[in-house]
Amino acid sequence: MKKALVIAPQPFFSPRGTPFSVYYRTSVMARQGVAIDFLTYGEGQDVDIDGVRIIRIPRFASLGNVKIGPSPLKLFLDIFILLWAVRLLRQNRYDFVHAHEEAVFICRLLKPLFKFRMIYDMHSSLPQQLTNFQFSRSRTLLRSFEWLENSCLRAAEAVVTICPELYDYVNGIIEDKQKHILIENCLFDEVKLKNPAPEAATATPSIPGTAGELPVGKRFVVYTGTLEAYQGIDILVEAFKHVVAEVPDAFLLRQFCRHRSVPHDLSVVAAQGDQVSLEFVLAA
Repeated sequence: MKKALVIAPQPFFSPRGTPFSVYYRTSVMARQGVAIDFLTYGEGQDVDIDGVRIIRIPRFASLGNVKIGPSPLKLFLDIFILLWAVRLLRQNRYDFVHAHEEAVFICRLLKPLFKFRMIYDMHSSLPQQLTNFQFSRSRTLLRSFEWLENSCLRAAEAVVTICPELYDYVNGIIEDKQKHILIENCLFDEVKLKNPAPEAATATPSIPGTAGELPVGKRFVVYTGTLEAYQGIDILVEAFKHVVAEVPDAFLLRQFCRHRSVPHDLSVVAAQGDQVSLEFVLAA
């Protein structure tokens, strides 16, 4: 039986994009008979996957919750991810290490010391994240991260990207394109939590002027996801005005799950234009 160390520097599990991707990647590996040590942050809900042992660094609850994107808190927590990773690599012999996001920087540092094979699961370009989340405008810092990211891409035995744009970006950097595969994110099973919260009653969405029913005779375009600023919802709404100009019966349905990173006032049902757009809370 093969044994792997998976490192996911994020609140796992939490209902956001990357943790979903990490969950399904890990679940599929476990189903293939790989015994997995899963190293992650102290924050998050435990999941129930056969063959997966979840190992957490301390929670440090007094420092608050980990937000999406780069942050000083993540840098602090990643120091402990590094220390825990060293301990695990000294105590165990892994067939490979699966690094998600910035964990690849840690693995790049440790790879020459422990001689493991590395999978880089690239959910985004980390230098681009520094710009997108306005973490820093330092050109020196951005160039340093670009150099480090490129080094990780070349050093990894395998690279996984999640979208065609990222796939093309990576292929422009690495020489051995055979080691690179594209696996787009998808949801194919319900996430199995160890201690799930009691299900709240799901309210029927109230749609202005329709008595709680979706409009008849419309062609629906559905967006499902968070309402974080980086998702570009404002661009989506603005672009949809042009869609309606060409396709008058188009209707943009925006449904989302409200969690701690979404302001409470966004839970209000709101329409954009004349029955063009709708958003409502899908779950608490």
